[in-house]
Amino acid sequence: MIKRRSKYSKFGITASIFILCMTLFMARPIGANASDTGWDNALTSIEKLHDTYTSVDASNKVEKQQLQALRKQNNNKLKDINTKVQSIDKAKIDKLKVDADQTEKKFAPLLKEYTELGKKASEARKRKDQKSALLYDLKRNRIKSAAIAARQEVKIKKDALASARKQASAKAKVVKDALAQAQTLKKHITSENLKITDVNKTRAAADKRYKAAVKQGDAIAAAGEMRQMVGVLTQVHASQLKMFEWERQITQTLRAAEEKLPS
Repeated sequence: MIKRRSKYSKFGITASIFILCMTLFMARPIGANASDTGWDNALTSIEKLHDTYTSVDASNKVEKQQLQALRKQNNNKLKDINTKVQSIDKAKIDKLKVDADQTEKKFAPLLKEYTELGKKASEARKRKDQKSALLYDLKRNRIKSAAIAARQEVKIKKDALASARKQASAKAKVVKDALAQAQTLKKHITSENLKITDVNKTRAAADKRYKAAVKQGDAIAAAGEMRQMVGVLTQVHASQLKMFEWERQITQTLRAAEEKLPS
């Protein structure tokens, strides 16, 4: 069955080339010299170029599919690593934040009272109200040791939270630094894709001129445009090979970065 399909496919290509040649021949301007070797050579050239064009175009399409599959795989892996980076020590940090918030909330009334008594004592002194200042000082000094202890406990909780965040940030930086190369490679790929877009515009224009030349029976012009289209496909092939290599490097970079994630 495979051999049969291959045979039919080959027959189809041969038939299309024959039709193309007959179209050019039949459209050949009346009065053209049969010994016009330039025209005849161009016709022969078109047959060869057509085979090359078909082969490279098919190869490019397969490469493009493989490239897209690898890119999707890399993008998914990068997304997964970034999610894990954001989750570094998250449970620990969340717990410490809850502890710090609860401790701060617990001692908030005491510390607020201690601060307000100090302000009131200061204001009383400014008014020369020594009696009120004395009363405020007595109340403030009564809870002073408790307030100092509360402040210390709040500070310890907040310092522990800040330290955990700093450690998590340092761990994340190691992974992000390892991922930096992937971002650089992605920029190269984006630039190369823009080049492919530009050369494909050239191919579209050449294809339009090629079809017009075929209608006019101008084999020489048709061969020239076909040659340009083959050249464009060759450029696309070269660009896709570059991008494939960059994607493989991204794969390696992602593996290295993933190994640096804390276990």
